Amino acid sequence: MLLWTVQPQSAWTDIRKTGVFRCQREKSFNLTKPDSLEKPYRWLMDRMREKIGPAPAGVDYPVWAWHTWEFERRAPDPNSAAFVKRTEAKVLLTLDVPAFQAVLTDFDAWQLLLQNAYVADAKTEEEYIRLEAWMEGLAPETLARETEASWDRVFLIDPVDSEWLTRGKYVQATFWEIRREYVKKAEELPALE
Repeated sequence: MLLWTVQPQSAWTDIRKTGVFRCQREKSFNLTKPDSLEKPYRWLMDRMREKIGPAPAGVDYPVWAWHTWEFERRAPDPNSAAFVKRTEAKVLLTLDVPAFQAVLTDFDAWQLLLQNAYVADAKTEEEYIRLEAWMEGLAPETLARETEASWDRVFLIDPVDSEWLTRGKYVQATFWEIRREYVKKAEELPALE
């Protein structure tokens, strides 16, 4: 399965030197910032173990890549606002990862999960109104359980593009590691001023 990932230059160096790259917590922007995303990452990793099996020894966190960009199976635009400003040189890797080793999720739904929010599947205004009324009637602990149960919708990636729901426009992939044999192309991305 073709995937694309933007990584620091050091990741490409590691792959060429050791044959493998693994995400390291201390180098992850999302895991080291004050409002760490540890809880949603752990939730996803539990689902990854269910779907693709346990991580290899020495792997603590998954690697992220793009599967779909703007409803198309293509590389992302590395200059897009979707990426953190490049204050250092990066590399865009084109990968061919065995499909059974990757988990696909909807990027927009994932953003809701990161906010500990309910991932709705409503496609019309009427459906949203009913959903909001239902949620308002729930006790806090029930709402918390229902919210976490809704997170499984991140795995729904079939394209939907309506006024009330967009799904499958951006699809991300997570997998345990980048192996040298997965790399089909490496494109240097200079730092942006």
